[in-house]
Amino acid sequence: MHGNAKFTAKDVPDLTGYVVIVTGGNSGIGYQTCLQLALRQARVYIGGRSGERVSKAIEEMQTAAGTTKLDLHFLQIDLQNLSSVKAAATSFAQRESRLDILINNAGIMGVPYELTTDGYELQWQVNYLAPYLLVSCLMPLLLTTASQSPSKDRVRIVNLSSEMTTLLGPKHMLLDDVNMPNHKGMTVLLQRYSHSKQGSIRHAKELNDRYSAQGVTAYSLHPGVVYTNLQGADPSCFGSFMQLTMKITPTVTPQEGALNSLYAATSPDAPAKGQGRFFVPVGKLQKSVDKWIDDREGNAKLWEHSERAIQHIN
Repeated sequence: MHGNAKFTAKDVPDLTGYVVIVTGGNSGIGYQTCLQLALRQARVYIGGRSGERVSKAIEEMQTAAGTTKLDLHFLQIDLQNLSSVKAAATSFAQRESRLDILINNAGIMGVPYELTTDGYELQWQVNYLAPYLLVSCLMPLLLTTASQSPSKDRVRIVNLSSEMTTLLGPKHMLLDDVNMPNHKGMTVLLQRYSHSKQGSIRHAKELNDRYSAQGVTAYSLHPGVVYTNLQGADPSCFGSFMQLTMKITPTVTPQEGALNSLYAATSPDAPAKGQGRFFVPVGKLQKSVDKWIDDREGNAKLWEHSERAIQHIN
């Protein structure tokens, strides 16, 4: 694919020898992402809480693939428990000697205020802090893989985010108030969601700044307006309005929604066009978040804040 040609699943290159992790890969966008990567011969680990649900998804993917044997595996991980995230990274490193692509796909949206056992608001932890920890724990393996690759853009980290960040979230990171417990209003649940996803965008840029010279590049993206189980979580009047809006707003299928993730993770165009940047479907740079991407001081502060937050995790 070159220039303005539209990226499709057929443009995913042969991935023989690649090892990939996709969190939340048993349904929706993640399911389609895993399926397409596996169809191109990648070994794919599906990160999730439920072995039963992931096993069912693997069976369905294999059925869809027909006679093509897929190399799919379950990786136990609970993003609501930071110790589980660290354990998942340790388990993976014991099973594999390389990691070529990490896609932080799993997320939650618009859930009522609740703290995890780690003391963080659910959306902040699941959407931002747990993926940050996962990347941190797996970075040695990513760097080793990159050092063994003749290509400087084979090893990639992809953070799924949302265009909603610029509409409903804070204009900057609230590092002294990441749980946002006292924020009010009809859109408060989505404000917290947008805050966590702003973190994902900044995280990708900071990762790329720190590690691209060593062969690990990073990207953030919006998958498109995809109606999945994410949108059903907000019980407020605004949540009901959002669900109605989703039903009458043009949406894309999970198959279509996965294309931007596949582009960022595998296309040779992505590193040339926008290392560390934010893509909207499919493979288009979105300038509205450049104020965050180019905020070197703010991104460094977020990194330092996150490092302190994960120091005590056993």
